[in-house]
Amino acid sequence: MSSDQHTLHIHQLSTFFFTTQGIVKAVRDVSLSLAAGQTLALVGESGCGKSMTALSVLRLVPQPGRIVTGQIYFGDVDLLQLSNEEMRRVRGNRIAMIFQDPMTALNPVFNIGSQLEEVLKLHLGLDRKAAQQKSVDLLHQVGIPSPAQRCHDYPHQLSGGMRQRVMIAMALACNPEVLIADEPTTALDVTIQAQIMALLDEQRQQRRMANLLISHDLGVVAQNADIVAIMYDGLIVEQAPVTTLFNAPRHPYTQGLLNCIPHLGQRHKSLSNMPQGSFWQNCSQDFAPRGAECAPLCTIGENHLVRMWE
Repeated sequence: MSSDQHTLHIHQLSTFFFTTQGIVKAVRDVSLSLAAGQTLALVGESGCGKSMTALSVLRLVPQPGRIVTGQIYFGDVDLLQLSNEEMRRVRGNRIAMIFQDPMTALNPVFNIGSQLEEVLKLHLGLDRKAAQQKSVDLLHQVGIPSPAQRCHDYPHQLSGGMRQRVMIAMALACNPEVLIADEPTTALDVTIQAQIMALLDEQRQQRRMANLLISHDLGVVAQNADIVAIMYDGLIVEQAPVTTLFNAPRHPYTQGLLNCIPHLGQRHKSLSNMPQGSFWQNCSQDFAPRGAECAPLCTIGENHLVRMWE
């Protein structure tokens, strides 16, 4: 399969965990496509498989999990067919990831500058002097004041927003074609959230990156995504352009998520009391419980996919 029009194309990906208690199907039959300069948001509750999808793309699935089916095309290359050494050259270099918690992702015993320099020396082969200068430039690009001085600071000396900017700088160090941002605004106040998302969007436009944004924050998604994929129990249950999805959600789970957004003077409905639209009257009267077998995604409009439950 060629993916000339897409920087990243995930095709029928399934990642399972084989435990002593049984098989945990963390990611099930997931297909997503992401073009250069585009932001695709993967949305769902904690534990639905969002982060595991991202780790599968990078082939960083922890034991006892493993990818059991699917293809992950980066251009015309299936990442799942690369050797470990070839994958290491892709990971962090051409596909980068910002992890959820910058305090745990950054090493507390090394200063910021040395951690950035290590990335640059490892992936770009820069010498120490060039890596030091590039580190200062990267911190400046992500809006950190007095970047030369900040290179000497340790993670605990920075605010949460500043640590997140450092993580973004590290992710952008090798000018990646794909950036995966896993809950990049977690634990930040609303003002800092907006600044971080504006920074990511600015860098996406300047670098023509494809961004995979993983989030449970529908406000962040509405303002920053081009395409939204809703995930439930390891499955993509609905996918559509952001305006279509927010204005005309069709899957009961998507409707439930949107109804959880507070509205002044209006009580929101719960997942257990969802209205039945015409689509569901034609396809399925009830939203199936977790673990139910499911039908393929159906196209119900332009670029609008919804999974029907059997």
